[in-house]
Amino acid sequence: MSIHRHALLIAGPFVLMAGFYFLIFSGTQEGRASSNAVRLSAPETFQSAPEIKLLQPSSRLLAECETQAKQIQQRISIPTNLLVRAPYILIGDYETKTLDALHRKAIQPTEYALNVSYFDLQPDRPITIIALSSQERYQQVAYDLDQRKTGSYYGYFQSDEMRIVLNLTTGSGTLGHELTHALAQIDYPDMPEWFDEGLASLHEQCEFSDEGNQLVGISNWRVQILLSALDRNQLPDLKSMVQQIRINTDREALTYAYARYFCLYLQQKRLLSPFYRKLRTNREFDETGQRTLQQLLNVHDLSEVDADFQQWLTSFRVKPKQ
Repeated sequence: MSIHRHALLIAGPFVLMAGFYFLIFSGTQEGRASSNAVRLSAPETFQSAPEIKLLQPSSRLLAECETQAKQIQQRISIPTNLLVRAPYILIGDYETKTLDALHRKAIQPTEYALNVSYFDLQPDRPITIIALSSQERYQQVAYDLDQRKTGSYYGYFQSDEMRIVLNLTTGSGTLGHELTHALAQIDYPDMPEWFDEGLASLHEQCEFSDEGNQLVGISNWRVQILLSALDRNQLPDLKSMVQQIRINTDREALTYAYARYFCLYLQQKRLLSPFYRKLRTNREFDETGQRTLQQLLNVHDLSEVDADFQQWLTSFRVKPKQ
């Protein structure tokens, strides 16, 4: 697994996850950590978030979070506020009250839902989330911490430091993507890269189930990449995508889209969570996930799935208006 992951969000709309994420941040500079900051209160739409009962963190984890938080904040050149909610360290150019709302109304419900479907191991080390209020400030912090010139990316996960940096004004999709990476790194660190990116990308745009305890991925802008490749007869077969040990950077956008929509395909068949858990169990003899998929889909070869997947994919075409 690479040292850092980034959310490939080059084009397309940024849609709020579950209908309530970060309405207090979108398109505003309020809430920054500055002398003239305007206080922001959580909107009524946050009430749809499920109530999560927190487990008390160990004294060791809390101490690690507090120490690491101060060290990271000292490396950032812009004014920031800090909030420790072990295992999470929240840093940002927003008021502390806003960082607390981010934790209670976005991070906690998302972690809970991901744990219900996928992750069994609880975080045993600090996870830092640095939320910035503009592209300019995001780029400055990315350079301060990692000497990154971020270009068109709006968030990334630095896995060796368990740290997420994001421009929060782009919407909730980046956080959903990168938080999935962070929690997966704890539960299943050697997950095949295609599946790691597919599962993370699935949570760029999703909604809570009616019970509020699961995240359900829905269609997003990436489907157009797949449909375009399909129309040009350039969509790879499923086996080729799954057999990648590392994602080919020359076809990164296509692979992210393919992996995301194959995860959505499995989700609609109610096989996504079983696949994750079964693959995690089979990790020693199934590095790519190919064998586990064949077992789960009851096929001898993944080529048997291609026609059905492609037919399913065409259902996302926009129908012309009559």
